[in-house]
Amino acid sequence: MLLEDFFSPRILVIAGKGGVGKTTVSAALALVAARRGRKVCVAEIDRKGTLPRLFGGKALGYQPSELSPGVWGMNIVVEEALAEYLKVQYHLSRISRMFTSPQFVDYITTAAPGLRDILVLGKIWYLEQGRSGGGPVHDFDTIIVDAQASGHMLTFLSAPMGLADAVQVGPLRRQSEWIIDMLRDRERTRVHMVTLAEEMPVQETVETSVALRTRVGLVPGVAFANALYTSHPGSDPGSTDGLGHSKPEELDADVLKEEAAAAGFRLDDDDIAALIGYAGFFKVRSAIQRRHLRELRKNIEEPVIELPFLFSAGLALPDIERLADEIELEVAQL
Repeated sequence: MLLEDFFSPRILVIAGKGGVGKTTVSAALALVAARRGRKVCVAEIDRKGTLPRLFGGKALGYQPSELSPGVWGMNIVVEEALAEYLKVQYHLSRISRMFTSPQFVDYITTAAPGLRDILVLGKIWYLEQGRSGGGPVHDFDTIIVDAQASGHMLTFLSAPMGLADAVQVGPLRRQSEWIIDMLRDRERTRVHMVTLAEEMPVQETVETSVALRTRVGLVPGVAFANALYTSHPGSDPGSTDGLGHSKPEELDADVLKEEAAAAGFRLDDDDIAALIGYAGFFKVRSAIQRRHLRELRKNIEEPVIELPFLFSAGLALPDIERLADEIELEVAQL
């Protein structure tokens, strides 16, 4: 697949179970798109706060701010979205702030289930349309939505369908139909899933894939299998454990000491024992992941893109750039 085709929908929703790396994948996709000259906005939902740390920037606000050349970020919070909606739709700029305190928003969104999600989706629709809502005008080529965890995400995406069923006439009905059209048009919106190669995330990804089709009327794009223990550079391509050796117990302690010394490291017997122990863990963990990956591929229709585990103390921009490189290579092979 050409990357231009991958990014042809303007809106990419990144979904998955909590903790699988949705924000990391969102950031990497943003870099891939920016490398191709696209102006990208990554939208976090309700103050997640992870995205700016990956780029080494400050906390995001409701108005988009630049994180990296070509990559912008914003935080869509319901209070701000409601204030903007009242201002744009009903010209209530003077009193909109009176009705958008967190307490009032909690009250009305509890009284009207789905309204919170409608307001967020409405802001995404505004972004797609190139409307400012009173702030600076931005015309983004790609809008990446770092969505909530899978369970809430399905409710989030199906909210306009529920509103359209409940409200038969008037502006709310018309606006909900605009959002439904945006979500269900594969030329405008594509939902990509992120998972780990573990039992529960894979099971939830399979269930989400089915639910997106049956509950929401969307066809998912790809599934990103994140944090895989993959082969290191220079290892045997035919090896299934990622070590370049058939068995960890075949590692020779003396050879390891010599190779370490040649690289400028001095390893004692305890170090060698720890390395061989970790090699065994790596092999077992990789085998478990491959088993879950087979289950994933067998039970979803979407192609699977594999992303490596990053052995970093804390993820930063160089790590995101590496994932971006991997995504470019994997998409080209679809």
